[in-house]
Amino acid sequence: MKYLSIVALATTVFLSSCVTEKEKAPVLPEAKIEKLLPDKVMEGQPFNQQPNGASALSVLGSNLIKGSRIKLNGMPLETASGDGTSLAALVPTEMFSKPGTYAVSVETPDGRPTNTIQWIVLAKSGPAPEIKSIHPDTTPAAKGFNVQATGGSAMGVAGSNFLPGAKILIDGKELETNFGNVDALGAIVPPAVYAKPGKFKVTIKNPDGKLSTPKDFIVTK
Repeated sequence: MKYLSIVALATTVFLSSCVTEKEKAPVLPEAKIEKLLPDKVMEGQPFNQQPNGASALSVLGSNLIKGSRIKLNGMPLETASGDGTSLAALVPTEMFSKPGTYAVSVETPDGRPTNTIQWIVLAKSGPAPEIKSIHPDTTPAAKGFNVQATGGSAMGVAGSNFLPGAKILIDGKELETNFGNVDALGAIVPPAVYAKPGKFKVTIKNPDGKLSTPKDFIVTK
């Protein structure tokens, strides 16, 4: 009876010890991803190139702690730790060599997955871009519009079928263009364009050379 009591006591102590150790293990806060940079790329075209020529994908969110891994369609990527709100990973060339939609998630150090966000690889060529609206489509001569921090004027173009690398052109001259999305572009407009009254043609040119139908940009007196 004494022997059984000693064994039972030892078992109780062992179990209590296990529970205690488990309780001591830190519980990681739930991680969440909110945005990808870039969220769209073109097939076979490098992006966010690193010194070694590799392409890098950034993930923004919350509780993205050290030791977390970015996964692309379930495949773990070589991931660099961020500041808790961001992670970055190298993306193998074969992962963006063809058009398609991929699922991006993050696995935290304790093995828990985050939510999933779509990452899109666009085809190099597609339908011609289309302009739906220009903002602004008219402005007084020599007066700035949508003035930026740098002092320049900005034009926004809404439409469809825009590809990364698309350019906004005014009367055939390319502007410094920012790709917002497949339906939105922005550009800085030189003061010389709106220095005097006139009517100008705005078009979009995709990297494959396809042009949109022009829209008028009017500079009034």
